[in-house]
Amino acid sequence: MPACNLGGNGRDGAGWVDGGPGRAHDRAVLGSIEQAVARRAPRPEAGAPASRALRNFVAAVRASAPPITNLDLLPDGTTSLVFRLLDADRADLVVLGPKTRAVYKRVPRFLLAVQVVFRPGGAYPFFGVPMDELADRIVPARDLWGRRADALLEQLVAVGAGVTRDPARARLEAIERALEGRMLGPDVFEPASAAVARAALRKLSLGGITVEETASALHVSPRNLRRAFVATVGVSPKQYARIARFQRVVSNAQVARGSWSEIALASGYCDQPHLVREFRELAGLSPVAFMKRRSTGEISGSGGGRG
Repeated sequence: MPACNLGGNGRDGAGWVDGGPGRAHDRAVLGSIEQAVARRAPRPEAGAPASRALRNFVAAVRASAPPITNLDLLPDGTTSLVFRLLDADRADLVVLGPKTRAVYKRVPRFLLAVQVVFRPGGAYPFFGVPMDELADRIVPARDLWGRRADALLEQLVAVGAGVTRDPARARLEAIERALEGRMLGPDVFEPASAAVARAALRKLSLGGITVEETASALHVSPRNLRRAFVATVGVSPKQYARIARFQRVVSNAQVARGSWSEIALASGYCDQPHLVREFRELAGLSPVAFMKRRSTGEISGSGGGRG
């Protein structure tokens, strides 16, 4: 169980402190939100990469089409490579680094986007830099790959233009081939301590263990674990533990029928006020406001978009 900071009055500004007068109302709100979430429109098509060599590193590949004018990036430990076809003559290729806070960003309209979502700790071999250099940043791929990014961008535009049946799939396959080439290249970034970071990731993702306990279990000092983790994952072990807990409460809130206090405890928080404070820090919204926006499609998920 993580250490708990019990300071503050426990309010989130929405009048739903556990046991207070707003609790019955908020339980009803949660129930209606869950029903709306279950009915919401499908997200952009996503699946595993076709390349077996990439599956240990890549969580999903997806394609999306307009109307999307807002980019919602939620902290989840992932890094993404995104190609966007802005119009017939313009396209870009960018890297979305791991997030420590939610970002809600307006973006130009585009014709098509394809995205490769790397697992937490899965992106480091492909970009040639310690991952903390990409944290909370949107970086042009050219800044990392130089002319090879320009060549890939030109290829992605040309491949799609020459395919009429499934141009998004053709572009995803081209990106996967490029990533396979990066894995086999002479300048692949492979920190000596990456194995330690990956082992720590598995433990911290499950919750119920502190960073100090994780370091002890792996026979390293907390300082050395932090150094390995930020280079491989892009955030510190403590930040990642908070992000993993945040993602658990988002998932649990979509299916749970209990109170927010029960959801908080099931997700690894000390109590509801603890959940509220961390949720506001990571998402910029109270849990109720966040789930309400998500149920109406205003927030579509990590790396998703909305029109």
